Amino acid sequence: MRSRKTWVDILGPVFGILTAALSVYALVYLLWIEPFYRGDSYRSFEGAGRDFTAGPGWESQEVTERFEGSFRELEIRNVAGPIVVEGWNQDYVQVRYVKKARTARYLEEFEIEIEPRGSRLSIHPIYRNMPRSPFGSVSFDVKVPSSIKEIRANNISGIINIGNMGAGIEQTLETVSGRIDTERSGNLKAKSISGSIHFASSGKTLDINSTSGRIHGEILGLDPGGSVEIGTISGAVELEVFSGFDADMRLQSVSGSISCDFPVQIIEQKRNKLEGTVGDGTVPFEVKTVSGRISLSR
Repeated sequence: MRSRKTWVDILGPVFGILTAALSVYALVYLLWIEPFYRGDSYRSFEGAGRDFTAGPGWESQEVTERFEGSFRELEIRNVAGPIVVEGWNQDYVQVRYVKKARTARYLEEFEIEIEPRGSRLSIHPIYRNMPRSPFGSVSFDVKVPSSIKEIRANNISGIINIGNMGAGIEQTLETVSGRIDTERSGNLKAKSISGSIHFASSGKTLDINSTSGRIHGEILGLDPGGSVEIGTISGAVELEVFSGFDADMRLQSVSGSISCDFPVQIIEQKRNKLEGTVGDGTVPFEVKTVSGRISLSR
């Protein structure tokens, strides 16, 4: 039998305060203090910067490139600016980006590296390590064919939007400050420190986490042997789930109500906690929030 006390019941409020404080510190450090990184290979955001382009005197350049090949994996990293990926019916990848810099000379030096490596296409900006960077934001708009089966997108300050894709695309999406929107994913891992997450998925595994932001999702299917883990510190969790799903379910909130439209064989039920099974209870299904309500609807 499961323990009736969990970390949410006991340490939830303290954990929420500490996590929020650490997240704010990390966000400030990444966006305002740490210098831009410049090297032969771009590490996973060891440097970051803010978008200085709100002021006058900025130059911009729009570039569109075409890449032929049987690409199955797409990897995009960004520091400041949106990442948008859309499916289309062409058989090649189109990368459109708009970059900004202080002067025309700096604009030429502001490099966007696009690397075809076998079945993988990797895209990211390269910032030079300067005390006061003359480089600004870059926005990515990428159109991909149906051959793409996996997408990984990382952003620091900006949204991530994945749309018009075929079903079953495995996705790993992470941003520090910005919302995440994706539709029709397969296996999905999405994480945002400061921003809401909206998703629709039909894969085997679902791992969603937001420190400060609402989570809204449509679970269109769950493969046997899969699992669901969804959590947020500050924000509601609203899920629309396909009829007939099986779940070994645990829903917990420190400060918020819980509602579930499905018939549950209850193990434990309180205002802010619900444990039990739906159907045969074959899929581990866990949702946690510190400050916010949880709702499951058909």
